[in-house]
Amino acid sequence: MIGRFNVTPPAFPDSLSEMVESHRVKTGQDYAAIAIFGLWGTADCSPEVRLYASYQHLRANPEDGPAWLETARIHAEADDSTRALHIIDELERLERPGLYGGVYIEDTGIHRAHFLADGGRIPEALPLYDELGGEYGETALYRYVRATLLHELERYAEAEEGYREALEALDGLAAEEWDEEIDLDAVRDAIERCCRAAGDGAAFSGERPFSLGLVAPAFDPD
Repeated sequence: MIGRFNVTPPAFPDSLSEMVESHRVKTGQDYAAIAIFGLWGTADCSPEVRLYASYQHLRANPEDGPAWLETARIHAEADDSTRALHIIDELERLERPGLYGGVYIEDTGIHRAHFLADGGRIPEALPLYDELGGEYGETALYRYVRATLLHELERYAEAEEGYREALEALDGLAAEEWDEEIDLDAVRDAIERCCRAAGDGAAFSGERPFSLGLVAPAFDPD
């Protein structure tokens, strides 16, 4: 168990821990950075490496709520929605230590809906997502992600409408000062592709990210 969290880290092979620790000695990279970026100077950004680093960081910083969410996201990336959802359960049981209210990427409800959807439990995810509409419903990211859920449920007409609403919200966003390095044109193109797919009754093939800037890479032709 880690701190107040009823979470037992997974077992990691000695070869993995030795490799990561050797890298840390050589580069000075800390666990938190490895958890997000993988190993500097290498192509290794695998979930296994990042999870090992995440749990090492959490052992020393058990109240770091954002790090717990990042760990849950890595579990989901590794197709382990059960562990991801368990971390969300613990954050909510402990009243979300270290999290800020009203921040999309630090909302446990958003994460729960995402992880349910990633685990194929989309009919459970959609009602939870709808409950968050009062707080986030005007944002382009929320509208896009909700449309992806409808798309996967083959509710094509509703999904197409949702994508169009996301594009409208994106227009408003583009008119404002935007201080993140996000290619809004690429995001628009990606959402338009999803919209056309829904209009054609084609399956959803994009991404369901926690950041608007990660909508576009799913359609990178390379």
